[in-house]
Amino acid sequence: MAKDGDRPSNPDVLLRAVRKIFGEACLACGTTRPRPEMAHIRNWPTIRQAAEGKFERLPDRFTHIAEQRRYSLVHHLGNVVPLCPNHHTLFDGNYPELDEPEVRALRDVALRRPDVLARVIEFICGELRGRPNRCVHKDADGRREHTRTTDLMALAVPLSWVQNGFRLGLDLGDPQLVVDCSSGTQHYHVTLDQAVVDHCAGHSRQCVKAAAVAP
Repeated sequence: MAKDGDRPSNPDVLLRAVRKIFGEACLACGTTRPRPEMAHIRNWPTIRQAAEGKFERLPDRFTHIAEQRRYSLVHHLGNVVPLCPNHHTLFDGNYPELDEPEVRALRDVALRRPDVLARVIEFICGELRGRPNRCVHKDADGRREHTRTTDLMALAVPLSWVQNGFRLGLDLGDPQLVVDCSSGTQHYHVTLDQAVVDHCAGHSRQCVKAAAVAP
């Protein structure tokens, strides 16, 4: 049986993101005091057991990929919601008052609100601009070994949320976006209603395709 003690610690950036997107009220009862916590829909033992054996055969030079994958399985936007300490305890304790299907239903109701989806779009754009030191893998001395700033796989879930919002006919603005990476060395063309992200080298002002969709 997998133990919870080896679960990767909660990243502050994910806690800030879930509060920014869903607001600072418990999805179950609406309370804002005390401040809601970040609750995981699928817990670490369940995720670890499901992933066990999938990454062990990778060559040593790819160990960090397995580590990052395990980390992302538990700590991603699609697996977290804001719950007050009381409902968080009830949920983690498997009490009948709040189970996984109900938590997912509460989240899905929130994701049909245009204001929530607008904040999801802001999150997507922010992630595409780049976040320094995204990779959590470190060498033996505790130094980060990678400097990638964008992880397109991490955007799959939020992109699907926004795509569903367009399918529902919600007013979410122009589905065509152009987002420059903070380094200025690349940019992304985003088609929100199709959940598609295309990468382009260079700044968007040098891109004919970007100029065609500029406001």
